[in-house]
Amino acid sequence: MTAQMTFLGLTVYAYGLYLAAGCLATGLLLWHLAGKEEARRNAAALTCLLSPLLGLVAARLVYVLSDITFAPFLTLRNVLNLRLGGYAMFGALLGAVLGGMLAARIAGVKKAVWLDTMAPALFAFIAVARLGEGHTVLGISRPLVTGVLDNTFLAMRDDYDAYLRTYLLESAGALVLCLLSLRSLRRHGAQPGRTALFAGLTFGVTQTLFESLRFDQHIRFSFIGLQQVLSVVLFSLIIICLAVYLLRRGQAKALAIWSLCLLPVVLGGILGLEFMVDRSQVSKWLTYGLYVLLLCVPIALGVRLLERNGYHG
Repeated sequence: MTAQMTFLGLTVYAYGLYLAAGCLATGLLLWHLAGKEEARRNAAALTCLLSPLLGLVAARLVYVLSDITFAPFLTLRNVLNLRLGGYAMFGALLGAVLGGMLAARIAGVKKAVWLDTMAPALFAFIAVARLGEGHTVLGISRPLVTGVLDNTFLAMRDDYDAYLRTYLLESAGALVLCLLSLRSLRRHGAQPGRTALFAGLTFGVTQTLFESLRFDQHIRFSFIGLQQVLSVVLFSLIIICLAVYLLRRGQAKALAIWSLCLLPVVLGGILGLEFMVDRSQVSKWLTYGLYVLLLCVPIALGVRLLERNGYHG
């Protein structure tokens, strides 16, 4: 059940409080990273105004237009009734990025530079927001079958089974990616767009795994979730764009060609492993071990492509 309380006659949801805390953490980090330059501070202020609003709109629209359980109730009134719940993290991030790009344009800051600055701040939002899923029915796995994690803090139990608290892994993963993005921003700040591409690559790859672990029926079609598909599309597009950019410049052709050839193999492997997770009796530890090893391939390719590209946005 979704945790809620009454405050001054209003129903307040715990999940909403976490989302608000995530927005606050994002705003504070973004303001810190903006530094003392007036244009960047103006961009930070505008982003804090526009991104939460556009993020909320996009998160709601992605959910109501793609979740099959909402389809029978798809009316304008229900779409606007936020108390019914239903949001998509990818929609929230898309809206936040659009808000940041609009803010950068208004403030006169290069979009690539500002996306670099936003990357660790968005991961801070994800880290806090995922914790809020602990007060909802979201962010849990299929029933655990090995017994290894059943009695740890990573598991939750109901009257029938134990489930992995996937949202805790996603929160921890977002925190790690926040720190890595901050490191990238410090080391590669002179290369506009590089940190943003690194953030998109790593988020897409890690979220592919986390969405596989999830089984909360949130925006799912059979055993595949929409947000898992979007995660795969995200890291695939980044690899394709970087590889094509190298080919057009006539540099590191072997790396670019290998990347483009290996990507379909990785995608086929992901699909095959998803079938194994859903329909096979093969050990889940073995299956997800193979999953992690497979996802190391796009990470390695993407990082290497970034290094050879010298991407300047």
